[in-house]
Amino acid sequence: MRTILTAALAGVSMLAIASTSAAQTAAAADTSASADGNTLGEIVVTARRRSESLQEVPQVVNAVTSDTLSKLNIQRFDDVQAVVPGLSLASSGALSSGASLRGVTFDVNSAAPPTVAMYMNDAPVETNFLFQSMFDVGQIEVLRGPQGTTRGIAAPSGAITLTTRRASLSDFGGYGSVTLNDQHGRNVQGALNVPIIRDVLAVRVAGLLDQDDADGVNSIRSGISPRSVTNAFRTSVSYEPNDAINANLMWQHLDKKVTSFAQVTGSGSARNPAITPRDRVGVQDQASDYRQHMDVVTAQIDSRIFGQHLSYVGSYNYMNLSSRSALDVGDVVAGVEILQRMNTRSSNTTHEIRLASDPAPGRVFDYTVGAYYAWGDVHAILSQPGTFLPGAFGPPGGFNPAQFNERYQVPTRVELPGLTQQTSFFGNLTAHLGPNTELSAGVRHITYIDKKGTTLSTGTGAIAIALPVPVPCSLAGLAASPYSGFCEAPIPGATLQNLAGREKYQPTIYTVSLSHRFSPDMLVYANHGTSWRPGATQIGIFNAEIDPALGSVIFLRPETSRSYEIGLKSTLLEGRARLNVALFRQTFNNLIFRTAPVPYLSTNGSSASVSTTNITTNADAVIEGIDIDTAFQITRNWSITAALSYADGRVDNDPIPCRDANFDGVPDAGSPTVADFRAAGTALAFCQSNGSVSQNPLWNATIQTEYVHPVRDNVDAFVRGLFTYYPENGRQTPALTIDPYGLLNLYAGVRSNDGAWELAFFTKNALNHGQILDQGVDPLRTGSVEGFFGAQTGASGYTTSRYTAPREVGVTIRYAFGSR
Repeated sequence: MRTILTAALAGVSMLAIASTSAAQTAAAADTSASADGNTLGEIVVTARRRSESLQEVPQVVNAVTSDTLSKLNIQRFDDVQAVVPGLSLASSGALSSGASLRGVTFDVNSAAPPTVAMYMNDAPVETNFLFQSMFDVGQIEVLRGPQGTTRGIAAPSGAITLTTRRASLSDFGGYGSVTLNDQHGRNVQGALNVPIIRDVLAVRVAGLLDQDDADGVNSIRSGISPRSVTNAFRTSVSYEPNDAINANLMWQHLDKKVTSFAQVTGSGSARNPAITPRDRVGVQDQASDYRQHMDVVTAQIDSRIFGQHLSYVGSYNYMNLSSRSALDVGDVVAGVEILQRMNTRSSNTTHEIRLASDPAPGRVFDYTVGAYYAWGDVHAILSQPGTFLPGAFGPPGGFNPAQFNERYQVPTRVELPGLTQQTSFFGNLTAHLGPNTELSAGVRHITYIDKKGTTLSTGTGAIAIALPVPVPCSLAGLAASPYSGFCEAPIPGATLQNLAGREKYQPTIYTVSLSHRFSPDMLVYANHGTSWRPGATQIGIFNAEIDPALGSVIFLRPETSRSYEIGLKSTLLEGRARLNVALFRQTFNNLIFRTAPVPYLSTNGSSASVSTTNITTNADAVIEGIDIDTAFQITRNWSITAALSYADGRVDNDPIPCRDANFDGVPDAGSPTVADFRAAGTALAFCQSNGSVSQNPLWNATIQTEYVHPVRDNVDAFVRGLFTYYPENGRQTPALTIDPYGLLNLYAGVRSNDGAWELAFFTKNALNHGQILDQGVDPLRTGSVEGFFGAQTGASGYTTSRYTAPREVGVTIRYAFGSR
C-alpha cells in the first residue's frame, strides 16, 4: 500500500504544478468553459442508467464528450486511450479486440471473455463493433471497477459505453466533416437530421468513408501497399407520441477491408537483411487481408406512468468475416506463403426489461428490478491450404510448384460452432438517509450456458488430436486417453463431428455503495462489489499427449473477484476547478490472464518438438491503485485538464506457466529441449510467482489544454494540446524494457464561436518520437512451412515487433447547421 500512497502524492504534486490548483473532471472531459466563460461546464453522464452530473456519481467515470472527440480529431476507437489514462485498447485484426483497465491486461488472443464490457446505446455488444468505426457519436463513458448489477453483463474491471447521436424531434440540421492527412488518409463523415412530425417523429441519417494505409507497415518482399477502407452508414429514429412514451431505434451497417503486413525486427540471415523497429517493415511474400461486414440494431423504449419508469433495451448484431492470414511472417521460405483462411459468422441478441421508480424529492427509497437475456452464436471455419507464389525465390535445390500443391497441400478444415446463453435477474435498492446521504445495494443472479462443438476434416496424411468430449470416447468413435476427460484419435483422411462441450454456471454478484455530501461542492463515497467471469476452453495448444499440466490450462476455471473503493469528488474555486481522487483494491480468485511466451512440449503422433506461446491460465491476484482527475478554468479563454491512473496488479504467490529450463520451479532464461521435458515428466513448467498480471506500465498520465482568442466578431482562433506520458515499462514482454516516452498532439485553427464551422490543422506525435512498444521473444519460425520443407528452412533471424506511429500532419474542415 505504501507504493500506492507514494504514487498518489507524486500524482497530486504533478497535477498541482500543472494546474496550480488543479481540479477534476473526467480524463477526457470537455475543456470548454460554461456559458459564462468563468466556470467549468457541467458534464452529464448515464453511468447509473439515468442522466446526472458527473460530480453526483459515486464512482470513477471518464466521459469523452462529442465536443472532445471533434476538438482532438479522435476518429478511431483505439485513440480514446490517449485521453483516458490507465485504459489500453488493443486490436489484433478484425476478430480480436479488447480493453484493459485497472491493472489487468486483457489479451485479445486469450480464451477468456473480456474484462471490460462494451455497450452501444446501453445494449451489450461484441468489442469489435466499437473498434471498427466511430462516427456521429454523442458520448463515450469509461466506468471503472466491477460492473453488472445495474447494466447488462458482469465484468471485473469496468465497462465502456458508446452512445450514438439521437434524432432531434424539433429541428432540421446536420453537419459535414472532411479530414485529410499525409499518411494517405481521408475521413469523410456527416449526418442529416429531419423531423418528420415535429416533436413526435424524427429521422437522423449518418455516414462514414474512412481510408488510410492501415498501420503503415510495408513488406520488402511485396509491391502491395497496406490499406484500410471503411464504409458505414447509420439510420436513427426517434418517436415520442406523448410525454409518457419515448422510443429510439438505430441501425448501423459497416463494410471494412484491410490489407496489412506483420512488422518484424532482427539481424536477419544469409538472405534476409537486418531490420530495425524504426524501419516499420515486414518480410511477407504476400499480405494478410480480411473483409468484414457488420450490422447492429439497438432499441430503447421508455415509458413513465404513476411515478414509475418502465424501460426496454434490446440489440441484435451480426458479423461476417473472411480473412486470409500469412503464416510465414518471418519469410522462412522465400517465394512461398502458407495462408490460413477463416470465415467467421456470429450473431448476438440481447433483451433487457427493467422497472424503476423515478427519483423524486422527499422519497426515502428508490428501486430498480429487471431481467436480462442474451443469446450468442458463432460459427468459424478454419482451413490451411498451401499457396505457391511464383518468382525467383525458392528453397535450396529448386522448387516444384506442382509437387508442392500435390504433396504438401493438406486442406485441413476445422469448424468451431459455439453458442452462449445468459439469463439474469437483478435488483437495486437505494435509501436516501436524509438530504445528503445515500446508501444503495444491488444484486444480480446469472445463469450462463456455454456450448461448443468441433468438426475436423483432413485430406491425405494423418494427424493425431486429443479433444475434450462430454460422452464416452467409444461413442464418439475415438480411443480413450490415459488422462480423464480426453479422447485421442489418429485420423487418416477422416472426419470427426459433434465433439461438443456444455458448461453451465449460476453465479450471484452484488454491489454496495455509501455516499455522503459534506457540502454542495464535496462528495465522499465508499463502494464494495463482486464480479465473475466464466471459465473457458483454450484452443491453439494442440498435443497428442495431453498431460495434467497442459490439461490445467486448456480448461480454465471460472473467475471471481472482490473490489473495494473509496473516493472524493469536489468542486473548487466557485466552480472554476474540480478534483476527483479514488483509491481501490481488488482481489481475484482464479484470475484468467495471459502469461508471457513460455515453452511447452508439443507432440503429434510420433514426432515431438518444443513450441513457445503465450498461455492463458488461472491464478489468484491482487490489484491496488489510484485514479486522479483534474480540471481548471484558468481564465475565460484558457482551460486545462490533467489525469493520472496508477494500478499494480500481481499474482498472489500462485504457480503459473513459466520458462524454466531446469524445472526447479524458478524462472530462468534457458530453452528446454524435448529431452528435458521428457526427463521432467511434464509438458509445461510451472513457477511460484508474484509477477505482474498486466503488460501495461504501472501508471500513465494525460494533460489537455486549450486557449481561445477572439479575432473578430463571431470568429475565434484556438490552440490545443494533448500530451500522453508513459513511464518505463518492463512488463510488456521479457525481451524488452520500454523506455519512458510521451506523445504530443497539437491543434490550431479558427472557428465560429457558435460552433457552426471550424478549420483546424493538426499534427499527431508532433515530435515524431519513435519507441519500440513490443517485441517477440523467440526468432520467427513457421511450423506449417517447416513441416513442408524440414531442415531446409532454418530460422528467419527476425522476431515480431511493434513501433509508435510516425508523425501525422493533417487538416479538418467541418460545417454544421440547424440541430447538427
